[in-house]
Formats: sequence, C-alpha cells, structure tokens
Amino acid sequence: MTTIDSHQHFWTPSRGDYFWMPENDKILSRTYSIDDLKNEFKKTKVDHTVLVQAAPSNAETEYMLGIADSSEIVSGVVGWINFEDPNQIKQLKKFSKHKKFVGVRPMIQDISDVNWMLKKDLNWAFDALIDMNLTFDALGYPKHLDNFFIVAEKHPSLKIVIDHFMKPKICENKQEEFDTWKLGMKKLSELKNVYCKLSGIITEACENWKEGDLKPYAEHVFNIFGSEKIMWGSDWPVCRLRSEYNKWFNTAKNLARKLGTKENEDIFGKTAIKFYNLNVD
Repeated sequence: MTTIDSHQHFWTPSRGDYFWMPENDKILSRTYSIDDLKNEFKKTKVDHTVLVQAAPSNAETEYMLGIADSSEIVSGVVGWINFEDPNQIKQLKKFSKHKKFVGVRPMIQDISDVNWMLKKDLNWAFDALIDMNLTFDALGYPKHLDNFFIVAEKHPSLKIVIDHFMKPKICENKQEEFDTWKLGMKKLSELKNVYCKLSGIITEACENWKEGDLKPYAEHVFNIFGSEKIMWGSDWPVCRLRSEYNKWFNTAKNLARKLGTKENEDIFGKTAIKFYNLNVD
C-alpha cells in the first residue's frame, strides 16, 4: 500500500509573504524543508506528500514547484493564483504545464467578506480549473459551509476537497454549533464532486486534546463521505502546535481503526491519488 500525506507545507519565513504567521513563534516561525519531513516519514512510513500553499503569492507556488522538481517525495503541489485578476489565467496555464501541479487554494479563511467566493467576477477561475482538470482546496470555517455548497453545486465538474473538516472548534463547540457543522458537512458530502481531508482537526482542539474529543467529528465524516472521498493529511508543520507528526498519524489511524482494510487504504492513500491524479509509480 502506498501511503499519501495529502496536506503539508514547507516555508521560508524570511521571504516575507506569510502574513498570517506570528512573529517569533517557537514552532512556526522557522524554515521547514524536505529534510525535516524526511525525518517524520521515517517514523510513520509515509511514502509521498501533497505540498499545499501557505502564502497568497505566485512566488509561493514557484517555490513549491522548485521543491517538487528536486524531490520524489513530493508527488503533487496545490498552489495559489489571484482569483480577482482574470489575467492570472496565463499564470495558471503556466503552472498547469508542470507535471506535479495539481490545483489551487485561495486562502478564503483569511478573507473578511464571507461571500467573497460568490462574486461573479471569480467565475473565470472556477471555469479555468475545470478546463485544465485542476482541483480546488476549500479552506474556510463553518460559516463558509453554505457558500461552498453553492459554489460546488454551481460547478459540478469542479473537484473540490474540504480542508481540515472546515475547522470546527473542537472541545469548545456548543451543541448548536456542532449540529450546524454536521448539517453543513452532510449537504456538501451529498455532492459527487466534494471530498474531505482528515486533517487539521487537532489544531482546532484544545491543547490537552484527547482522541475522544476528535471521534464525533471523524465518525460523522466517515459516515457521510465514505472512504472513497476521504484523504488523510498531516497539516505539518502546523500540526506541531498540538502534536508531532507521528502522533497525529497514529491518532488518525486509530480513528479509522474500526473501518475495513479497503477503507483504510482509501483514506491513507488511494483517495488522494485519485483526487489529485498523482503519479506515484
């Protein structure tokens, strides 16, 4: 079985475009490179990774593609383009020619306008992704669930994957908030073009989180999406705010423990390979 990490990052903070990153954070505010990830892979026997953007710039995408060129570990790159600039279609076409470029991710969670993704002026980008057979990583919060449903329903040929369960506040969620999240995720799961990543949920939990805190969220996603539309991701090095790589990997394995062999093969490899069309021979 080929094991895929469908979501991780490399970065060099000195480049200056990671606007979200706290200054002098002992975990985040340092360079993370391929050598750091190789050490984590040795502990978990993960084979390949999908490298996802962490800065809203074309320079970030070029940086990641350069890493992918020099490493067999990186099997796919999810980059960034400016959806508000139709001239960026030229840049998207350029990126799409790279054999490891698989899709894009606008940083919607950091955009103040919750309805930003519904702007008619952005339709060119969604249409271009479909035309080029590229994917869309949906990064947001529970407040964005309804709008992501509108986008996904409007563009049924667009392959969309929800990052980090759409970031529900685990440990802090009130029952009403949990129920709203469940309903929004259920609606999205019923669309054939929408997938979900088993990623990022420990950083939405409390510092002293336990596996039991994550279980209701994971079980809901397992039940509504099915393993053929779920892929595991580390969200490393962000996950280090709550756990080291191997602890989160083993926790995810435990959460999926009651599922069958076929389902685990989907979640920890096959779904990511299919969704991103990865070449991991």
